[in-house]
Amino acid sequence: MKRFSWVLSILYLIFLYGWIGFDIFVFSQMVSESGVHIPVLIIVLINILFFTALMIVVITQSIRSIFAIRNKNINYCINSYLFYKYAAAPVILTAVFMSLYIMLGVIIITPISILVPQLLVILPFLLAFAFIMLPIVWTFAIIADIPSFIASVCILALTKSEQKTSLGKCILHFILQIIPIADLIDGLYISIKYWKRGKVAAVITALCAIVGMAAYFIVPAL
Repeated sequence: MKRFSWVLSILYLIFLYGWIGFDIFVFSQMVSESGVHIPVLIIVLINILFFTALMIVVITQSIRSIFAIRNKNINYCINSYLFYKYAAAPVILTAVFMSLYIMLGVIIITPISILVPQLLVILPFLLAFAFIMLPIVWTFAIIADIPSFIASVCILALTKSEQKTSLGKCILHFILQIIPIADLIDGLYISIKYWKRGKVAAVITALCAIVGMAAYFIVPAL
């Protein structure tokens, strides 16, 4: 039975967040108009290299998870799911909250602009930002979530094959795995409820949620 690969997981973190960090650096240099100038061809080539390296890791990890079904290696599937889901969480949450902020901005500004026409100037910039940034952010989020999503499918397949749940519940769990935030809660429920694993991860999730909510309300007040 295959053990969880820390080499793949470390490479995943390096390539994913290295890629994001590089693009943020390039974007910040463009906005600030600093003296640092990177040729467009170099930027494109580096992005292609990061993408290729990350996809190799993602595909390799996904294949390993699929083979774990044949060996009925539920430990590998659960460990892979929890690691890659937590590793991708910052990227996915960034995409979700950025989408919500832009959507709320458009919803709020549009009716108010009838009373304050000057706000109409902001709307095109907001929409332009949405059309440019959201596809980029969601591309990172989708690629980052592939290993954990494949692992979740493997967990559901093993759970159903062991007669631990019904087909209807498996379909419900599959749908929840497509929904950001709900997927992590559902994944923890599956691992604890059906396989008696993941209790430590559940505690970590609860602590992160409490700290996050506290920071959201306390930091603005300081």
